[in-house]
Amino acid sequence: MKAITEIAEKLSKMNKKEIEQFFKELLTLSETTTLSKRWQILKMLADKKHTQREIAKDLGVSLCKVTRGAKILKDKNTIIKKVI
Repeated sequence: MKAITEIAEKLSKMNKKEIEQFFKELLTLSETTTLSKRWQILKMLADKKHTQREIAKDLGVSLCKVTRGAKILKDKNTIIKKVI
């Protein structure tokens, strides 16, 4: 995806405050909420202190979303593990 590559390039040249503003301007409140919940799911899964069902209940998301996050973390080549 050419646009994702371009966004990544632009983000790499921004500071933290600019990146936060960029996301607030680009994304709707709903999209920001979704992104935040996905990030929380991945962090909670990586922490290994909660079951998938607990995470789904605590965050008010479907079990499918949590399972998707678990699959991402099981992939040994995922960059998410390095970021978290």
